[in-house]
Amino acid sequence: MSDLFILQTPLIELILRAVVVYSFLLLVMRIIGRHEFGQLTPFDLILLLIISESISQALTAGDDSLLAGLVSASTLLALSVLVSIGQYKSKRIRQIVSPDALKVIEDGKVIEKSLRRELMTHDDLLERLRARGIAGVEEVRIAYIESDGDISALTYRETDRYRRAASAEEEKKTE
Repeated sequence: MSDLFILQTPLIELILRAVVVYSFLLLVMRIIGRHEFGQLTPFDLILLLIISESISQALTAGDDSLLAGLVSASTLLALSVLVSIGQYKSKRIRQIVSPDALKVIEDGKVIEKSLRRELMTHDDLLERLRARGIAGVEEVRIAYIESDGDISALTYRETDRYRRAASAEEEKKTE
């Protein structure tokens, strides 16, 4: 019980380990691609659990004290806040951490290069569209994979409705 709050690893080493692990995971997640984050399958959940278990020793250097765990967790939370602040204040940091939306459909046609870049299959894309109530690619005027991996799509039906509403507004203004 007396060793509960006594660090066995130097404080700066714990902080440095947390920074390195956080940076590594951020880089890996950026490389993996956006579409992986838009859906969490049982496989993804298992992978997350295994990754967290595999890095726990790297974070604390085998230091089992409560304080080592608190220092590592606090460092990770602080890094998360700093990255959020950095994204808010800097476009460059925002581009590094959260990529711009990637166009995957335009005028009812799939942009193959974008799918390849994200390692996304046609079936994955169709599944995500169906989840939004869209029956097929031909209904989509434009669609993007957002930075969080979600798909946003604007159908011809929706854009026609917006155009009719805008035309009606214009007619009211000219009367």
